[in-house]
Amino acid sequence: MRGLGIFVLGAMMAIGAAQAAQRESASAAPEAGRYDGAWVFEARTTVGSCPGLLPDQIEIRGDLLVGTQAGAAALAAGRMAHWGYVESDGAIMTRFTTQDGRVARAHGHLRGNAGQGAWSSSTDKCGGAWRAHRGGAQRAGK
Repeated sequence: MRGLGIFVLGAMMAIGAAQAAQRESASAAPEAGRYDGAWVFEARTTVGSCPGLLPDQIEIRGDLLVGTQAGAAALAAGRMAHWGYVESDGAIMTRFTTQDGRVARAHGHLRGNAGQGAWSSSTDKCGGAWRAHRGGAQRAGK
């Protein structure tokens, strides 16, 4: 009988540990789409001279960059392509390519409803910093 009691106790401990591990992994799992929405960007050029390579606004859905403010028209007309994603810790990486081959890349971090980072263009030999906030039409730096 003693062996059966030890077996039952061991089984109960194993089940409890498995349930605790499931709860811990579920609470540690990143929230899909937690950065979703419209983000207003303000880019500042600090090296070179190449305004207008980054859009004023981007749309994030499912932690992927899916559009830009000017994007609907620009993308439909084939004038700009975009690519980007946001990692679970808020790290963002984006790339914008114009029809004439100009490329701008931006990276940084989003946290809550704000973000900041750096951008550069190897095709135009320029770059700088960007700031962003989620939602609204007001500028990111205001």
